[in-house]
Amino acid sequence: MRQVNFPKRQREILKSVGKLAKKLGYSAYLVGGPVRDLLLGRTSQDIDIVCIGDAVKLAKKFREKVGGKLLSHHHFPNATVKWEEGKIDFVTARSEKYPKRKVGLPAVEKTDDIMIDLGRRDFTINAVACNLLPEYFGDIIDPFNGLGDSEKRLIRILHSRSFREDPTRIFRAIRFRLELEFNLEKDTEKYLKHDIKYLTKLTHDRLWKEFEICLEDGSSILSLFKYYGILDVLGFNCPDENFKERVDIGSVQFGVNSVNTYILALAENRNPKSLNFDKSFTRQMGYVREIDNKRLVDVRIVHELFNLEDYTLLYLFGKYPNNSIIIENFFDNRDELVCDLNGKEIRELGVEEGPLVGEIMNKIIEKKWLGKITSREDEIEFVVKYVGEENDT
Repeated sequence: MRQVNFPKRQREILKSVGKLAKKLGYSAYLVGGPVRDLLLGRTSQDIDIVCIGDAVKLAKKFREKVGGKLLSHHHFPNATVKWEEGKIDFVTARSEKYPKRKVGLPAVEKTDDIMIDLGRRDFTINAVACNLLPEYFGDIIDPFNGLGDSEKRLIRILHSRSFREDPTRIFRAIRFRLELEFNLEKDTEKYLKHDIKYLTKLTHDRLWKEFEICLEDGSSILSLFKYYGILDVLGFNCPDENFKERVDIGSVQFGVNSVNTYILALAENRNPKSLNFDKSFTRQMGYVREIDNKRLVDVRIVHELFNLEDYTLLYLFGKYPNNSIIIENFFDNRDELVCDLNGKEIRELGVEEGPLVGEIMNKIIEKKWLGKITSREDEIEFVVKYVGEENDT
């Protein structure tokens, strides 16, 4: 029987889990992605344990041994242990039954059969388990030939209704295709293309969560989304290659996470209220819709740029290449775009209390933005001159 070769420390940890499970009269298995990655020779930091028994009790025993924190999940007997070396997710083996006539979350029940638990997985390559009990440690359980599909570098669903039951698997299939450099098995690709329409049945929260996960590694996946028609079905814009290239470069240059930048681009032609975005993101969408090339070259834009999140600035950097230097300058110099003189000091220079004080402070920031004011002395000189001109009129 084929076995998993674990790194030394991981092997010690998993053997410890297996011994604790046996003492409790349970069975324990390493499952899913971590097994797949180890069999592919990839480093896996994740440890997902399925317990035939009570996963929370097993997690508590493990926490007593290693220390750290125990986080319990009340909706089902699952738990996570975090300690100085990492974290382990402990999950009680379960079955899932999806609604027949609608897209929704499954009804979940506890099971004592690891085969049933593996049967609820998304793809054969993730429906593989590794026994952790001492007498069977390292033995592979592979009821759906996930090992064979791994060797053939194929992503295969377990049954024909898989994408209808859980349309988020469509995102995962495409993400794994890109991440693992695998191909979609022929029938799996056929069902994926046919069942794309079920993505419209997902709640917005689930939809955006999947987009966020997929976009964490940059824009490459958007080409596959376009190829499979995902963006068309959902009514989203597909950013062009120039935009993607500039955003990916700007993300590194400015140290900005580009996930929300791409979500802005995907949704730029949609009503934000219809997409259930939070208030903050909706405000950012409103800001960018008021800015264009003409607005960017107006010196007063500097005040508006302070209202924008970094991901929104990155969006403007990608969308308006002819004026991207303006955004670049703002990233580089925004910490200096403040008025050194406060309101009291400006009034002491002869300005009456009222809105004019704020107007002058804004003018100073604009002059700094243009490089015409570079010091506190320049600010004082500007205010004195401004007051003189006002008095002359």
